[in-house]
Amino acid sequence: MISAGTTRDLEELIGDLWPEIYRFIYYKVQNKEEAEELTQDAFKRVIPKIQENQVEEGKVRAYTFQTARNLLKDLWRRRGRDPQMVDLENIPEGAGWDRTREEGQEEKIVLEEAMAFLSEDYRKVINLRIVEGYSVKETALKMGRNPGAIRSLQYRALQSLREILEERGFFHD
Repeated sequence: MISAGTTRDLEELIGDLWPEIYRFIYYKVQNKEEAEELTQDAFKRVIPKIQENQVEEGKVRAYTFQTARNLLKDLWRRRGRDPQMVDLENIPEGAGWDRTREEGQEEKIVLEEAMAFLSEDYRKVINLRIVEGYSVKETALKMGRNPGAIRSLQYRALQSLREILEERGFFHD
């Protein structure tokens, strides 16, 4: 990716990664301005590390995603600690606090972290088939493989993902 750490190579790397990191963050926060700010913050942290050769060349993408995940975790921690005024008079009787959205965000982070441990092919097949909803045939065309190979690859990818989640204590039968 980066040869001798040149500015041009760094700009190209950022240009390639920026949209991916932005989409990842936007998916989590669902707010354009916040996603732009967090994406910028992620690159502000990553670029000096790249320039100082503290990030291995083949691991820049994973390092950048991990930095973005950490920024998201920090954001949610801050939000959880910020007191919010609630008018108790307007809360219907019997209403409980719904943690569904917060729990969903935490689950997304856990899944993204586990996905980072998968091979590129495993990540790609899971993304195309499950996240983006492509058919086996469409995925086969995109990945340059036959449909049988895609079904097999998807099975192995999901098995690997399950093992990673089990090892980290996030998945139980």
